[in-house]
Amino acid sequence: MSKLKLITFDLDNTLWPVDEVIRHAEKTCSDWIADNHPDAAAALSAERVRAVRTALLKEKPQYLDNLTALRQDAMSRAFVEHGFSEPEARRIALDAFKVFHTARNQVRFFPGARAVLEQLANHYVLGALTNGNADLQMIGIDDLFAFHHSAETIGKRKPAPDMFAAALRDASVTPVQAAHIGDHPLEDVHAAREHGMHAVWANLVEMDWPVELERPSHHILTLEEIPDLVAQLND
Repeated sequence: MSKLKLITFDLDNTLWPVDEVIRHAEKTCSDWIADNHPDAAAALSAERVRAVRTALLKEKPQYLDNLTALRQDAMSRAFVEHGFSEPEARRIALDAFKVFHTARNQVRFFPGARAVLEQLANHYVLGALTNGNADLQMIGIDDLFAFHHSAETIGKRKPAPDMFAAALRDASVTPVQAAHIGDHPLEDVHAAREHGMHAVWANLVEMDWPVELERPSHHILTLEEIPDLVAQLND
């Protein structure tokens, strides 16, 4: 049996809880618009943004592969529909997104995350695979990862195999030499094992496993369990 060489991690809800982060980032963004462009603030009610996002996704489902473009274009369209010119709407939307993105990367790690990553990075190649738009450099853990692939950089979101295939190529390993750790039953666990990798369900936000999917062979409730689990996978 081949020894484990590569460990890939999902990010949101795997290394940190994300819901509160996004809520805070959206409020920070809304407050910035209200302070700097009060005439545009009325265009960005929660209901309006949801309606615009829904319309954009209906027109172009590929937006799910690029959440940055979706958020920027949704704000831009909301401003245009509120009476702004397209260039002005775009300028405000891009400036507002920078504010959102800065706040979006102010995360609070699950207990033990940094220590576990540092320990693993001494023995394995680490990679990040995410459908979101977290920035490892802004978060301060980019030094621990050999690579970071996202739906935006690859062009396809998990559970499509593209991101996993890119990880295996980058690390020059076979699927049985790789393990993926993530919170999402379909996009992380099922997708990784379909690709032939070891799959670990990181259930740190107390989800229920969907009945339609085969239960995972490995699951953790805290990140501190990972080193022992990895040792088991290697035996």
